[in-house]
Parts: sequence; C-alpha cells; structure tokens
Amino acid sequence: MGGLEPVLEQQRRVVTLLAADLIGSTALGESLDPEEVRLLVGGAVARMVTVAEGLGGMVKDLAGDGIFVLFGAPTAHEDDPERAVQAGLEIVDAVSAYGAEVERGWGVGGFGVRVGISTGPVVVGPIGAGGRVEYGATGDAANTAARLQAAAEGATVLVDDSTYRLVEALFVWGEPRSLELKGKSAPTLARAALERSEPASHRRRLDTPLVGRERELAAAREALADVLTGAGGVLFVTGEPGIGKTRLLAELRREFLSGVSPGGRPLWLEGQAVSYSDSVPYAPFRHLLRQWLELPTAQPLRTRVTLRRALEALLGGDATTVEPPLATLLGLELENDLGEQPPQAVRRKAFEAMEVLLARLAHDGPVVVALDDLQWADASSLELAEHLLVLPEREPVLLVLAQRVERGHASWQLRERALRELPHRVRELSLVPLPEESDAALLDAIAGRGTLPHELRSRLLAAAGGNPFFLEE
Repeated sequence: MGGLEPVLEQQRRVVTLLAADLIGSTALGESLDPEEVRLLVGGAVARMVTVAEGLGGMVKDLAGDGIFVLFGAPTAHEDDPERAVQAGLEIVDAVSAYGAEVERGWGVGGFGVRVGISTGPVVVGPIGAGGRVEYGATGDAANTAARLQAAAEGATVLVDDSTYRLVEALFVWGEPRSLELKGKSAPTLARAALERSEPASHRRRLDTPLVGRERELAAAREALADVLTGAGGVLFVTGEPGIGKTRLLAELRREFLSGVSPGGRPLWLEGQAVSYSDSVPYAPFRHLLRQWLELPTAQPLRTRVTLRRALEALLGGDATTVEPPLATLLGLELENDLGEQPPQAVRRKAFEAMEVLLARLAHDGPVVVALDDLQWADASSLELAEHLLVLPEREPVLLVLAQRVERGHASWQLRERALRELPHRVRELSLVPLPEESDAALLDAIAGRGTLPHELRSRLLAAAGGNPFFLEE
C-alpha cells in the first residue's frame, strides 16, 4: 500500500509526531565562535532532517536546534508509527556519531539529541495568516511529543503508550515510566525505544486464529513435507495488503519447526522487507543473517566477531572465503581487498557466498528461507533471491516468498520467471478475501462470541470485506 495523496484542506487525522531537540549546544556557544556554533548546529539539524525525510516524514518546524516532524500527514503510509520510531533511533545514532566528531575536532563533549514521539488525532492543514501560512498539526498528540522530548534523557527516544501499542513487537523497549508532563492533568505512560527488534519474525502474531485457509494450508503442508523429507522447492504466497500472508507464514513456521525431519534438525530463516527499505541494499537478507547469528543488536564489531565464529564453526577453513562477501550483505566495512573490486564482482561473490552458506546449512537438516513483503525489497535483494531459485534443485531448501499483487514490480517478475523456468518446483498460494462465515468466526475470536450488537457486528464485517487485518484493526 503506497503513500496517500497529500491534502491541502484541514482534516482530522491520526498522526505520529516526532519532536527532536539537540542537547549540548549551549556548551558549544560558551567555547566556540558563534559562526562555528552555527555551522556545527546546522550540521546536526541537517542530519536529523535527512533521516526524517528519508523515512517519509514531513519536517514541519525547524526551531533553532530542534525539529518537529509529522508521520501520516500530508502523505500517509500504512506504517507511519513504525517509521517515526525508526527515525527517532536513526536520529539518535546519526547525532551521536556527529557529536563524537565534534568532540574530536573541537574538544567539546556532551553534544547529542533527545527525541519524543506521540500518536493521536490531530487537525492538519494550513495554519497562519497573511504572508505566513504553513502546513501544521494541532492537537494533544503534538503537545505530548514536545513534552516527551523535554522529559527524555540524552540519546533517548521516549515514546507514548499510544505509539508503543502500535509498534510493540517491532522494537526493544525500556521499562514503562509514569511521567508528570507539563500541561497534562494525568500522568503519561512512556517507554524508551532502545533498538530494532530482531529477528523480523518477532512481529508475527499467533494469538489470532487462522481461519478460512484450509485449502492454502493443505498446499503449503505439501511443500513443507517435501523439504522435510529432502526435496527442495519454491512457494509463493501472494495477496492484497492485510489478506493474511504474514499470518500464514507464522503458521508455517510453527508447523515446520515441529515437524518430523529424517534429514536433521529443521531450520527456519526469515527476512523482512519494510516499506522504507527499498534504498537499503539486501535489507531482508540482513535480517535473515542476523536471525541466524542470533544477534540482538546491530553493533558492527559484535556482528563481525559473531559472523566469523559462526562461519568457522560451520565451514572450517572455507570461512575466510565466505566471510567478506557475507559481511557486505550485513553492511559491514570490508577488511580485505574485496572493497577494491568492481561492484559487479562484489555482488557476484556475495550471491555465491549466500548460496554456499545455505547449502552447507542444508547438509545438517532442511532449511526454509522465508522472505516477507518482497514487494518492498531493494533491487539487489531481488537479484539475490533470483540467484537462489536454483538452489532447491539440489538441496533440501524451501524458498517461501510472500508478496503483494503488484504486477508492475520487479518482485512479480521474479515470480513469473520462477513459474516459467521451474514449474516442477514452484507452488503458489494466492490468498483471497475470507468467506463470510470465516470472517464472522474471526470476529468472534477477536471480540468474543455474542459480545457485539448485531448492527455493529454487521457493519464491521461489511467494512472489513473479508480482509483479516482490516477486521482486526
């Protein structure tokens, strides 16, 4: 689901707002020339703006050494709260790195940023009069974001409970805090977002029952049975947004890992593309590799050491050949001459290294490589996925590729090529809206049987139109 068209008139919307403010700029002013301070603060603000705009936010205000950003207006995305928290974390990282440069170059420490994020209904549209009319947001959520920013500690992203409940599974959180914020009559519950949650499969929900998918599950179980007994394959899961692709993957993962495998312990590796990852090379494969390495954080040194040890244990002397290309997939800086080679050669070696890794893992037991939301994957990831299509021909590897029906996207061309060139290995599950009885059963499971008035129940079912995600939301 792409961005929605911007609006020009006033509208009431649910928006996620991010307020970020630099700390330590006063110390710069006490030690440096005003022109130097202006340049240094401007450099930090520019970094914050770049991050926010890169994730689809609208920078509404540039107030001295802070910014105020809207996610969800004037352009809305289906994952604006996630984008906002991700932006907060990246802003902290960017300004922290910049602060270290400032300390090395000017000898002044303590330069950083704090971030507050809130989600709620606001009125958005033109604000002002005369020659000063700007697009803005008015509402309690805007005030809360600013107050949370003021209450946050340095290098911290403080998130209100409304935002937290929308993105809880996607990030790692600090303990909840009850805050007395200025201008608020009641305490505000907030948490610090610490980092992205890894692996991506943490977002999978199994508490909502899977209904109306008996036919699709039967076909998927055939693919799982094949790989558990040593025969590879490719399984495409396609459908419109919210139709249940991710939920189906979660069910398949549960069944696969509990299945009987004569060839060894089954291994499920999953990579998640997100709507803002199309500019990040190999984003779903980075998630997949980090899941395999069981890395809770993206700290580069720890990632490199963990990768080296895992490959040495798996491949022995061959690890030195495979490690540098896999390091490129993980976004690590190269430590050998691979970085001096043409990009095409580096890409080829990375593809070969991933193929070697998966083939070796498959020697110890069947492997499922699941890539979700492939319509958001970058071009390099799609090329790598295409390279791996032939792997199931010779190894007990099942590629599970979930994507939306976007026929003009390169991910759909990948599907068409697989169906054309590997028809004996490929299955496709095309998910359609749930029938009325299944939709009703899902509503009963979510809300409880007999708890909703008949009129409200009918309105909910009609509005959802057989889409499980829409019904649950």
